[in-house]
Amino acid sequence: MFDSGVGGLSVLSACKRELPNVSFLYLDDGENRPYGDKSREEVIDISEKCVRRLIGAGCNAVVVACNTATACAVGTLRKRFPTLPIIGTEPAVKPALASSDGKVLLLATPLTAKLKEYSDRVIIGEERTLASEIERVYPNPYKLAELAHAVENKYRGFSSIVTGCTHYAHLIPYFTRPVFDGADGVAKRLKNLLL
Repeated sequence: MFDSGVGGLSVLSACKRELPNVSFLYLDDGENRPYGDKSREEVIDISEKCVRRLIGAGCNAVVVACNTATACAVGTLRKRFPTLPIIGTEPAVKPALASSDGKVLLLATPLTAKLKEYSDRVIIGEERTLASEIERVYPNPYKLAELAHAVENKYRGFSSIVTGCTHYAHLIPYFTRPVFDGADGVAKRLKNLLL
């Protein structure tokens, strides 16, 4: 499993809950942090290097625990490593839309926000620095709460929040609206592939 920092730890936690007897290796790619402000080609190159490192360490499946890397690179990675199960992390937009008739706020890095079309019921909250800010204050709960409240108050007209970056999952306990996160879906997909 890899991400550009602490964001993917939320995915790792979900996977450990779903697969308690599986051994995990987590690659925190702090050297290339953050991914969200890089070009698509850079993220593909970085992601391929991470996958090669994980294969070299003996991993027999890879979780791309980053929404930006998934949006940019997962298709290319699956072509380049056709025998390796590779699971990406997608924003939980569909469940959020299904749970409400109102609008949902998708918090995402600039690159993730640009790579996919969304329903007109989705408000795109393009956050340029939020992942880096979370990385800087993690694991301080008071600072995380401040970030969550500032982000939530920045946008209007939504009934729920979708985390479109795994870093943003660390703000979930501090949001006041319902939050939809893709980590549990990743864990279930990994379980289906491995068992």
